[in-house]
Amino acid sequence: MLARASSGLNVCHENAAEVFEQRPELDFIQVHPEHIIQEKGGVYSSQLNELRNHYNITLHGFGLSIGSTAPLDKDYLLVVKQLLREHPEAVFSDHVSWSSVSHHHFHDLIPLIQTEETLDYMVERVSEAQDIIGAQILLENISSYMRFKQSELSEIEFINELTRRSGCFVLLDVNNIWANAMNFQEDPLQVLSQLRPDSVRGYHLAGCTLETKGAGDVYIDYHGEAVHEPVWELYRQSLEMFGAWPTLLEWENNVPPLSRTLEEVEKISQCLLPYIQG
Repeated sequence: MLARASSGLNVCHENAAEVFEQRPELDFIQVHPEHIIQEKGGVYSSQLNELRNHYNITLHGFGLSIGSTAPLDKDYLLVVKQLLREHPEAVFSDHVSWSSVSHHHFHDLIPLIQTEETLDYMVERVSEAQDIIGAQILLENISSYMRFKQSELSEIEFINELTRRSGCFVLLDVNNIWANAMNFQEDPLQVLSQLRPDSVRGYHLAGCTLETKGAGDVYIDYHGEAVHEPVWELYRQSLEMFGAWPTLLEWENNVPPLSRTLEEVEKISQCLLPYIQG
């Protein structure tokens, strides 16, 4: 297992070459299983394979589509299972969402209609996935730009029941909590405080982008800029509420030189420092 107070960086097409060449000091890197499956052969594939054997890793999926109606992709989950065997320090995470229809995958994570019926279905799906990989899954709260009138539960109420009944954990994306709260005119700390304290096992931090759309300003989870200062403050408050857990910096669009990205990772380390010393 990774040290609880550890900081890491997401490795993707946009930064892999620099990470490969420079090998900066990192507690861990995040790898997408989809890239390992889809990118067999070529420079990126060889870099990714070498990097995942050089660093401790976590596995973060975006294609499981656990909330869809299609059967779970067991071949994909068996690859995850093998990767977990190769990397005993790793955990596997995905999202509380759906993103595919009839094997066609979208480039968006779509929110669920949060009802008791959906909850029962998700508990069944998460339990099946955990049985296949032989480990507990972490599920990330997503950014969303609409809410369904049919929903009977709030996002946090839904996640709380899902973790309690399935035994999975939360990968807490602090930026998504903040951005959703801003977009729906809520208090992000009040939203965060409703989460079950013992359900969190990791954090994600990223930069969202303010855009003006037809209905007004909206924060888009674009991962294309530095983490906003209010999100850093919410992360510090998260550490107080849920404890120190491995924390990842995601910067995958408008990617600056690696030295700039590592400054954000260092900020994470500084936030975690009191928990290491304590």
